[in-house]
Amino acid sequence: MPLVKVIGNGQITIPKELRAILDIQEGDFLEINLRGRDMVIKPKIAIDKDLTREKFFKVVDEIRREVGDADPEQITKEIEEAVAAAKKQAAKKNRAKAKK
Repeated sequence: MPLVKVIGNGQITIPKELRAILDIQEGDFLEINLRGRDMVIKPKIAIDKDLTREKFFKVVDEIRREVGDADPEQITKEIEEAVAAAKKQAAKKNRAKAKK
């Protein structure tokens, strides 16, 4: 493993070969966790909450239009299925990116 040096303000440079393996690009976010005295660094995806909320309610409105005068429980079920499908798709994308 490459050796890195801590410079001003506690900054380190992640070596190019490790950035390439992990597909870390300039501007990406990283999460640092401690395991005992070890640091574990993981790439993370940041989301725009406002944009996500807007997209979510757009999908909810589409579902409501599609089901029309359906039973409110049916509407809730449709929304829950859409949320589960979105989570599954996001997890699949994250796994695919992690394998690169």
